[in-house]
Amino acid sequence: MHFRLLGPLRVSTAADDEIPIGRPKLRLLLALLLVRANTSVSADSLVNDLWGADLPESASSNLRTYVWSLRRLLTQADPATALISTDSRGYMIRVSPECLDVLTFGRLIADGADARRLGDLKLVVRRLEQALGLWRGAAFEGIPHTSGLLVATAQRLEEQRLAAVEELFDARLGLGRHTEAIAELQGWIVQHPLRERLWEQLMLALYRDGRQADALAAYQRLRRRLVEEIGVEPSQPLRTLQGRILRSDPTLAPSGGVATVASLRDGLTPRQLPLDVSTFVGRAGELAMLGGMLDPGDGTGHGPVVIIHGPPGVGKSALAVHAVDLWSRCFPDGQLYVNLRGATPGVEPLCPGEGLGRFLRALGVPAAEVPHDIEEAAALYRTLVAARRMVVLLDNAATAGQVRPLLPGTSRTAVLVTSRAGLTALEGATHVGLGPLDPDASRAMLERLIGDARTAADPPATARLVELCDRMPLGLHVAASRLKTRPAWTVRDLVDRLTDEQHRLTELASGDLAVRSSLGVSYAALRRSDDTGDRAAARTLCLIGLVAVTDIDSHMAAALLDTTPAEADRVIERLLDAHLVETVESDRYQVHDLVRLFARELAASTVPEGEATAVISRLLGYYLATARDATRLLYSNRTQYPVPDVSVMPKPFTAPDEAHRWLEAERVNLLAAARQSWHGPDEHVRLGIGLALALHWFFCVEGYPRDMIELDEQAIGMARKVGDRRSEAYANGSIGGAFMMVGRPEKAEAHIAAELSICRKLGDRFGEQRALGNLALTYLLQDRPEEAVVHLEQQSTVAHQIGAVVGEVYALKSLGRAYHQLGRHDEAIRFVEKALAWYDEIGDDYAAAGALQRLGLIHIDLGRLDHAADLLTRAVERARRIRHRPGEAQALIALARASRLLGATDRAASYAEEAIAIADELGLTWVRTMASTEHTAALDAGHEHRG
Repeated sequence: MHFRLLGPLRVSTAADDEIPIGRPKLRLLLALLLVRANTSVSADSLVNDLWGADLPESASSNLRTYVWSLRRLLTQADPATALISTDSRGYMIRVSPECLDVLTFGRLIADGADARRLGDLKLVVRRLEQALGLWRGAAFEGIPHTSGLLVATAQRLEEQRLAAVEELFDARLGLGRHTEAIAELQGWIVQHPLRERLWEQLMLALYRDGRQADALAAYQRLRRRLVEEIGVEPSQPLRTLQGRILRSDPTLAPSGGVATVASLRDGLTPRQLPLDVSTFVGRAGELAMLGGMLDPGDGTGHGPVVIIHGPPGVGKSALAVHAVDLWSRCFPDGQLYVNLRGATPGVEPLCPGEGLGRFLRALGVPAAEVPHDIEEAAALYRTLVAARRMVVLLDNAATAGQVRPLLPGTSRTAVLVTSRAGLTALEGATHVGLGPLDPDASRAMLERLIGDARTAADPPATARLVELCDRMPLGLHVAASRLKTRPAWTVRDLVDRLTDEQHRLTELASGDLAVRSSLGVSYAALRRSDDTGDRAAARTLCLIGLVAVTDIDSHMAAALLDTTPAEADRVIERLLDAHLVETVESDRYQVHDLVRLFARELAASTVPEGEATAVISRLLGYYLATARDATRLLYSNRTQYPVPDVSVMPKPFTAPDEAHRWLEAERVNLLAAARQSWHGPDEHVRLGIGLALALHWFFCVEGYPRDMIELDEQAIGMARKVGDRRSEAYANGSIGGAFMMVGRPEKAEAHIAAELSICRKLGDRFGEQRALGNLALTYLLQDRPEEAVVHLEQQSTVAHQIGAVVGEVYALKSLGRAYHQLGRHDEAIRFVEKALAWYDEIGDDYAAAGALQRLGLIHIDLGRLDHAADLLTRAVERARRIRHRPGEAQALIALARASRLLGATDRAASYAEEAIAIADELGLTWVRTMASTEHTAALDAGHEHRG
């Protein structure tokens, strides 16, 4: 069944037969359920929306009758459909996104935004044309708008529609489709004559169509209208565009103004800028200053470093994003963006190395090639951007030291930095300080947020509300959210409520106290509500303040609240409605930095110490249990470090890919939780140590050695502090693996030797044999096979004594590698074949592929090329069976070598090409180097043979 709200209400079957919904109340009820599709809506809320102030005594009974009638209409049309359900919380209509045009519209808009960030303008056009094609008139046309919810939703949808129209024309202009855009732009301007961005696009389209005079005439028409109707001049961007058209600026030509997909080390042009805020107003002086620096008038763009600083909630990030969006055409080679988290309470600011890594990956550098040394990474970053006209936005910087490595050092790239601090230590930077909005801009922001009808109804109350919010954007947004979710309230109603909060509002005069008071209004509304769900949301906000994470999902929130994920999700939805959290993606929510600060203060004043300790314990337990299960599922053939058992329910996984996605999405939170544990009681410390150990294989396999080194170093010290010698040993072993990953086997040797010493003192025989095997590997990496043999023989003895077959077999396989290095090929073969037989017996394709590869390499050295090729073919097959792509690539390289030596040079080149493709896909630099070398050798051998 399909539902359409973007125009007259239309309900149809899958065969497109229309289902008439004739009665006005039924149409209104259906619309009210659909705008909150897949969410339970309380009966009280529906009663209020259906009747408003004219509430009949029989409203509850009437509602039940209307629901029954609507359900009957829908099920008669499609008996297999049971769309409307009832539970203790209210009523819900279940609709898949593709069956409701409002949801489809939102998905297509999001797809268009993703395509824009990737620089794929053709896909942007397709998605936005599809989205706008869903509209058949005004939203909810023909439905009685007694409901404030529908009024607010219609206004929001219309604004999204207009924003999509503007994004669509931007994309068409970027593709050079200016001629066809002119007529459509003129049509939209007739409907929205004061929409300045549409005029700007029309002027640019006319100019690119060779109609300079018409473009300038369009500017004059708009100017006359603005001056006559509202007494203002055109905005700075429009005035700047007029000047550029007057002087026939060459960069306005289709080929000079917009880059779509450019090659940055064979990658996409990065478009990382967050979406511009649709309610942005004011800041004309600051925008003029920024425009003069970002677009000096010669069309080349400029390379300043600008610090935008001011108190929390003043709109620093919004101003920076808006400015970059206005003048993005001056920087055709891309935009880089990173949140440095300097304004995130309780969360460690992002280290410069992490910021550099993100930028380098965005510029096309494979993750495996990102230098670990900060200075080396900074040098590579400066090299990549040196010849490009780019803009970099460093959001929420904490210190000058955090910013310096991220400066590109080129006059062609502009850098905007937002910070609560002035960052005066950054030499040569221009500083733009922000204060509260002026009264006119504040009123304009409120009008955009809640509609001009409500603000115009009581101008004195609106002016008072502006002052009560201290003209701070965040305060205005919070106040507006109360009004939008309470459509029956007037502006005066909210002003009266704010005035009653004297103990908080007396602090409005100073900086972030205004933000705190504004947030206090939303929190108090939840806490004092008669609705138990609202009160649970208020408590959740307090508990969020206890933990140092950047975002939440329903499973993590369930651990905080000690409840089920379904109940936690319902509570988070209340916070979402109150605009105290925002959606990042499906089932993931972000808490605004300033809201987090407010939540921390609430937690400090309202959550008893014992409860706070228990909450943090549950969070750490949840992360530990879920990380343990995820890594066990992903790396089932690897021996996991033992970690503490916890009673918290982990997030369930149905497939390895799902576990991998969770680990990647939660990596920052996992690190933050471990760091927080180091400062807590011993109970927290032990959980943090367990979390570090549980993440070992994830960090190893996915290539995060820096994270592993950081956590393991702390875990070693903390294990000593709490007297946990066993965990101290294992953390030494884990960090040894990290140092081997980064090419420091000598450091790995020292840590694994410490692990071995502790395990022997504790009588931990399994840990002892594992340490012996890993210590031998450090010797093999340092080309010391004789010492490796001694330790591997010791490992084999200990493993045999305790019945650890996995250790015995590891020793056999590694002895084969050691004897191969020593040139003792017969012994090497015997050891590896024994290991392979065991792997075949237990069905361990992962290890078997490695053993077959080692045997193939040995037989190549012995000149037994046919047998080597057979072994290596089997190695490739075993790796492919379990989708072990790195193992497949390495086996293909060895198979290419065997084939080349057999004279099958074309086949050898083909194998090498397959390996190169896999290595490129996974970013395995060292594998690609080996594959490229073998590919070249195969081609050279082929030329010699044919010559």
